[in-house]
Amino acid sequence: MSDARFATLLHPTRRQALLAAGFATLALAAPRLAGAQAGVSPVFALRGDGKVVVIDPATDTIVRTLETGGKGGTLGALNKDGRLLFVANNAAGQRTLTVVDTDKLDLLAQLETGNRPKHPVLSPDGRLIALNHSGLDDGKLRITFIDATAAKPVRTVELPVENTTGQGDASMHGSWSPDGQLFAIGSYFDNAIFLVGLDGSFTKLASTGNPHYFDWFGREMWVVVEAPEPKAEGAATQIQIWNVRDPAQAKLEATLVMGRTAKESELLDRIEGHHGVFTQDGRHYVVCNRGSGKALDGTSVEIWERASRQRVAALDCGAAGVGHAYLTPDGRYAVLTQYNDTKLPILDLQDKKIIATIDAGQGGHLGHAAFAAGKMYVNNRKADEVLVIDPKSWTIIKRIQTAAGGQAQAMVLAAPYGVFERVVNPYLA
Repeated sequence: MSDARFATLLHPTRRQALLAAGFATLALAAPRLAGAQAGVSPVFALRGDGKVVVIDPATDTIVRTLETGGKGGTLGALNKDGRLLFVANNAAGQRTLTVVDTDKLDLLAQLETGNRPKHPVLSPDGRLIALNHSGLDDGKLRITFIDATAAKPVRTVELPVENTTGQGDASMHGSWSPDGQLFAIGSYFDNAIFLVGLDGSFTKLASTGNPHYFDWFGREMWVVVEAPEPKAEGAATQIQIWNVRDPAQAKLEATLVMGRTAKESELLDRIEGHHGVFTQDGRHYVVCNRGSGKALDGTSVEIWERASRQRVAALDCGAAGVGHAYLTPDGRYAVLTQYNDTKLPILDLQDKKIIATIDAGQGGHLGHAAFAAGKMYVNNRKADEVLVIDPKSWTIIKRIQTAAGGQAQAMVLAAPYGVFERVVNPYLA
């Protein structure tokens, strides 16, 4: 890529700069799908066994199953116009990001990026994909910036890691600042946060545990931090609030602490925060206590007011391993997906209470949600299916079997996203 072209990617327009005050929004376009009703996005069901299942929401039938050639592709992202799907192959030994042409519904490219690509995330202006990695390359944590239209890497940033003997995933999920100038990622091995600039510069911030998930309001960054291992008495999920108006002088302004239910207090492994997300208006923050991978038994969900930084609701959602709060497109509800149950609680964000619980009745680990054609699609990992749900009645109206077995059904997506629990799809009926 020429220096001039990369400079165009690095410097925002006046409109993009104005969006920095709050949440940036994308002018989305639906991927085309032969035979589907006009203007409706297909639903892509990613599977960890190397398959991408394409569902036509006009008929809720599978129109194609693609073999990516990779393994562990549980997370992906669409580009701004929906013409490209990026799937990160995260299994041991994998080094590639698969690119799918969503017009032709065929593979376009395999991009070698580093050791165990983890989670591709689209920038607010739609020009770049940021990709982190679960493994280290030569003792460093690699972030790759990819041109989201040309599907080509444009810059690789290697972040220093002190504890190179760490076990498990080196990083999990990253997030862009709304102005698109910073990408935040956690370093699990060092209990640290990196703020990465588009020019390759970075700032390293110390954390008190594993920084798992990030969301932003302007240059105010909220981080869900897992309690350090091994857990000790008093362990708790923390939400760190950072002021990063000047990344080089980033300041930790507050640390919020989640409460716990009586059952969570009985076993320390039930205490481990997972994801937190701002509501669409930015007024509230919803955070989930999933529990550690040893237990996956947390059920706490809390709502915090952003401006006052006060807890306004604490709920036991009744679903084991609650992890994500997916917002419905109208912003009224949060669908509480989980890792260790068949239940799917629905949280009314206005009344701050659970108003329905959907039970799949089989399988388990209902982790991700997507919205298309006025319906909600949720993966049921252990049953290898995608549930089609009517969000008016909160009932299952169809089950789509994506494979005969393997318990590998993972993320579902139908639109570009920056924070994948906060997707507003303009093509919803």
